[in-house]
Amino acid sequence: MQKIKTIIFDLGGVIINLHVEKTISAFSKLSGLTEKEVENAYLSAVFFKEYEKGLISDKNFRHSLRTNFNLTASDEEIDQAWNAMLGQIPADRIAEIKRLKRNYKCIILSNTNAIHAKAFHEILSNAYSYQHLNELFHEVYFSHELKQRKPDKEIYQNVLNLCKTEASKALFMDDSKLNLETASELGIHTLYITRNGGFMNLLENKLSEI
Repeated sequence: MQKIKTIIFDLGGVIINLHVEKTISAFSKLSGLTEKEVENAYLSAVFFKEYEKGLISDKNFRHSLRTNFNLTASDEEIDQAWNAMLGQIPADRIAEIKRLKRNYKCIILSNTNAIHAKAFHEILSNAYSYQHLNELFHEVYFSHELKQRKPDKEIYQNVLNLCKTEASKALFMDDSKLNLETASELGIHTLYITRNGGFMNLLENKLSEI
């Protein structure tokens, strides 16, 4: 009897390669701040989390960046720096998802935002025949659309309800241990993926253990 019915994928660092350091470097060059100053602001400033929850607009997000980093950059320059962290989606991951879809409901749960969503769909469509992740996955859930973000328990419970899956029959993969801890507390099976390291072998081993 197959115990796991639904596999929940994080997006950045699991499906699409993620290089946060490139965005930190880009904003350092735009602002004249040190990379450490940019990194500290990125980790602590409330507006980043608000943007991921869809609580502020693209315009207000850019305004907050200009204010916090003392920027005079254009919208295009800001978006380019913000999107610098987004890498490629390796073909073997696409192939593995297509294979897994035959036996599992495969869904995305990602902390993201409107500017990134537009950018990574361009990356996807430029490399593959998909225009949107919902053409590859059964269901796609973005934090800025749900108005919730990981690691808050509410987003996991909401997604379980939306995809009609019991926690004990779901497996969630993420490159953040904090995100996994909260999901585990709800009874969801979890798997830690090293950022950009690929998930195929780890996932097969985990599924065989459950």
